[in-house]
Amino acid sequence: MSAAPLPFIPRPRAAAPSAVHMPGSLYDRILDTTTAVHAAGLKSFGLLLADPRDRRYPYVATDVVFFDPTRNRRNDPAIRPAFEAQGTYFRDYDDAGFVADSAELLEVYRRLDADELEAVALFHVHRRQPANFSTIDYRLHNPAYAWHLIICLRDPEHPVLAPFAVRKDHDAEFGIEPADANEGSELAYPGPEVTPLRLLVDAPADVVA
Repeated sequence: MSAAPLPFIPRPRAAAPSAVHMPGSLYDRILDTTTAVHAAGLKSFGLLLADPRDRRYPYVATDVVFFDPTRNRRNDPAIRPAFEAQGTYFRDYDDAGFVADSAELLEVYRRLDADELEAVALFHVHRRQPANFSTIDYRLHNPAYAWHLIICLRDPEHPVLAPFAVRKDHDAEFGIEPADANEGSELAYPGPEVTPLRLLVDAPADVVA
């Protein structure tokens, strides 16, 4: 469960295919980094990037940004009550959820501009939950992004990377509030707006999910 960066307006995109692609080197980097962060008792959240000239854009990732897990603002006094209003799970686990630091967000987007890359998807780790796209994930998903990658590490020896196509209008409900009473929002989102995708690792070519 993560709060999505906001200052990104995408170009028009094609209909979602059945799969997304990434090179094997990126797959390994994502898995190694998120597993290490998980072992340290922290949660990973970040952006997947691609060259907008790639013919598979935006359903491809060629690079990644990891937000600093020690700068997660989820438990700031102004933010924590909104997460706790999402149900018992979020009151029991104060690492359930991620809110990127605003200064770090600005640094990241400046770097993307300089590198001529664009963010195509969000990703975050489920530390205890299965590799589902949950109701709170949908509430917090930024509609600027066509897909979202869930990394399930509840069994670190058998990680699961699960991408989902997410159709969400820009005027759809976004965010969470302290007045919410959303018990069970960690459970899978039931609506047709979320569709599982396959993850194709290109080098070597292999279907991993």
